[in-house]
Amino acid sequence: MTATQSVLLLATILLAIGGVLLTKGAATLVGRLPRHRLAGIILTCLCVAWAGWTLTIHPIDFLAFLTPGKILIGCIILTPLICIYLDNLLFARALGGILMLWPMPVILLTRDYLTTWRLVPITIGYISLTAGMFFVFHPWIFRCICETLAENRKIRFITAWSFILAGLLCFIATNLFGKVLGQ
Repeated sequence: MTATQSVLLLATILLAIGGVLLTKGAATLVGRLPRHRLAGIILTCLCVAWAGWTLTIHPIDFLAFLTPGKILIGCIILTPLICIYLDNLLFARALGGILMLWPMPVILLTRDYLTTWRLVPITIGYISLTAGMFFVFHPWIFRCICETLAENRKIRFITAWSFILAGLLCFIATNLFGKVLGQ
């Protein structure tokens, strides 16, 4: 996947989240999301698989003893254990894991561009990384955010347009990759 493709995917996801938050059923959806068990299990499976894949292609020195087979077995064992023992606000924790995982490939792909537009996806990535850490370690924060979004239409509207603006900025950035500002 190229930098342009990864940032276009990010733009699409941000625009989709903003669009969903603008729909009539958004309050109900957002209110139920933190404790939605099936969505949490699916997102946990995705998160553990992604973490295992990342560890396989980008090994960490102190985990060098983990072969791809051991990583696969670890993922197969860890996924149900996470779903059983961290079931309270599982969706929030899994979402936090995804929010911490996705910035790395985007940052690695966009760091070599000489344009300042590369800072758009990188900044969004670091914001996502920070939010992900909060959601993993303090999942009740995600629940509180969802409750506020479900109850307050004005905040949901502002949040939706913030996601849409971030998506549009990412889309603009992909069209300006390779173009150095000021030339």
